[in-house]
Amino acid sequence: MKKNLYNDSQKALKAYNKMESYRIQEDILQRLVKEYPDHKNKAAVEVKVKLLNLLYSTYILATNRMTDHIYEMKKIDSRLKSGDLSLVKEIATLTIDGKSYDFYSFATKYCAYHNPEAFPIYDNIVANVLTQLFVDDNLPPYTYTTKKNVANGYSKSAFQENLRDYDFYVQVYNTFMKEYGLWGKLTYREVDAYLWGAYKVAGPDFEIEKLAPIDKSKIMQVEI
Repeated sequence: MKKNLYNDSQKALKAYNKMESYRIQEDILQRLVKEYPDHKNKAAVEVKVKLLNLLYSTYILATNRMTDHIYEMKKIDSRLKSGDLSLVKEIATLTIDGKSYDFYSFATKYCAYHNPEAFPIYDNIVANVLTQLFVDDNLPPYTYTTKKNVANGYSKSAFQENLRDYDFYVQVYNTFMKEYGLWGKLTYREVDAYLWGAYKVAGPDFEIEKLAPIDKSKIMQVEI
């Protein structure tokens, strides 16, 4: 195991907890999902979709189409409960006026709010951190290489693209947690909050920032 980041995470989580607007929006969504955990009421599904889209700026203009898309899915409640990772791709893929869209970040967030123990959230901060760790050879067994036929070997662009395959993303996410002493100590949601706290809050550098220095100015606010 490499550097243990647990103490670093606790410091960053304290910083994150001071970000009142984020905590309030999380609390609102959590309360809403707790009140309407299933998908039997279409109006409730629509409110969940629209509120998540608004608070996280996932840029879905046709939220009514996304509502219909999710509401009409078969066995969505049992699949969310069982942690069926393939559900993310199905929710993310939406056709609007004959054009196919991939609302990947939204889909991970939607699933995560319904079952946070099974679905980690994808966003640009996490993806950039994982990619930088990978490029600096700080995320074994994944190897940064331009050579072909290397076990677990990827170019930077290929690794970034593969993070948009949710099965791969979860595997890498779990590897990061295990490699840096967070597995079994933090939940997926806490890891996400840790990285947000470290990279979005002004103040002293955190250990994770030293391990994965990324250009904060290029971190996108809008996820699709």
